[in-house]
Parts: sequence; structure tokens; C-alpha cells
Amino acid sequence: MKKLIILFSITVAFLLQSCDKKGPGDNYDFSNSLPAYVALTSTAAKTIKEGASGTFTFTLKTAIQQPVKVTYKVEGALNLPNQTVTIAREALTSVATVTVPAGVIVAPATTATATLTLVSAATEDGNALTIGSKNDAATQKVTINITK
Repeated sequence: MKKLIILFSITVAFLLQSCDKKGPGDNYDFSNSLPAYVALTSTAAKTIKEGASGTFTFTLKTAIQQPVKVTYKVEGALNLPNQTVTIAREALTSVATVTVPAGVIVAPATTATATLTLVSAATEDGNALTIGSKNDAATQKVTINITK
């Protein structure tokens, strides 16, 4: 009986001691995680004909429990300041439509260009979100090539 008690005590001591050790998953550092941000899904140039429309998709890194107001502008041959689109609550994307009216291209030119720029994004309660993964609005632009 003494041998059983000693064996049981050693086993319990071993099990309790092994619980104190940290495993490989116990040392991950999440203190520098990426904040929520809004970005264009593509920054590749788009071609839109006069009188037609083009779509631009804004994406949110993580779903948020309130709507997010995204502000963008279009400058160049087409000027549309302070345009907004809303990413719905718990959604990850929203699409903005830019319409190019006829007569934007002035003769003798056959093409024109404009640039869509993501300006800002904020939650419904006013918290500003980061623009792009590196908070660099200069990288969140799309060139719009306008043709006849």
C-alpha cells in the first residue's frame, strides 16, 4: 500500500509540474496587431467610356458592428469632390459607381484622365479608420482613363 501511495504522489507531482510549462502557442505576441482599415480592392487603372459608368470597390479589413462612411474624390478631367459610400454594418465591401458624362473629352483630344482617391473612412460614431494597410492614402488611388 505504501508503494501505491508513493507512486500516486510522484504521478500527481509530475502532472502538476508539467502544467506549469508553457507550450509553443503560449508566446504569440498580439500587441502590435493591424488596426481596422479601408482600402480599394484594386488600384489598377480603369478605362471608362464617355457616357458610361465604372465601379470601384472599397473593402474593410474586418467587419465592424456599425456602418462605415467612406469618403473619396475624383479629380482631373472629371471633378467629383467629397463623394461618399457606406459600408453596411458587418459587411466587408461597398461599391461606388462613377459616371462619366458625355463631353468630358475636349476636342481635339481623344482621351482624358482622372484619378479616384480614397480620402477617409469613419465609423458611424466618428472613429476614424486607417486608410490602406500602411495608413498611406497616396497608395489608395485609381487612374481613370476616359475614352470616346
